Amino acid sequence: MKTIAQPPIITTNRWGARPANAPPVYVGRPDKIVFHHTAGHHPEITNPRGESRKEAIRYARAIQRFHMDSNRWNDSGHNFLVCRNGLILVGRHMSLPAIREGRMVRSAHCPGQNDQPGIEHEHAGQERMTPEQFRSSVRLHAWIIERCRMAGARVILPHRRFNATNCPGSLGAELPRLRVAVDTLLGNL
Repeated sequence: MKTIAQPPIITTNRWGARPANAPPVYVGRPDKIVFHHTAGHHPEITNPRGESRKEAIRYARAIQRFHMDSNRWNDSGHNFLVCRNGLILVGRHMSLPAIREGRMVRSAHCPGQNDQPGIEHEHAGQERMTPEQFRSSVRLHAWIIERCRMAGARVILPHRRFNATNCPGSLGAELPRLRVAVDTLLGNL
């Protein structure tokens, strides 16, 4: 396996996240990644493919607000968000430094799997990932797999594998192609 550089990631400080309601809980080294979709866009985004950096940040804030105010979670439930424009934003505070160290912070994206990274992909309906979103997702997954010494791209699993949900919707059909691209980047193919 070759060393994968961290992709550009917008931290919670850079996108103006609210402080978490509780300090992070560090857990051990994860062995899988849970692949999610958001099942929608921020209402103000009329063309998600042309989404600006400011719109992606507003979307991350809206998701965090929903998770904290409606779900009553301590913070954003997911660890990372990959937007249609290819931007990657940290969701749960301290996820980035934890992954850099090859471990995790407990999150709230999938009961029974919250000690594993949860990656949200901005998506609605039957959309496919944009090329920018796909490239960013591949880089993020490969970097996490390398940092956490996981067993290749086969560890990328859909949310619906663990819960009675449709998530990640039609993006589930893109997982085989994503896994091949991740393993190629890792040098496993």
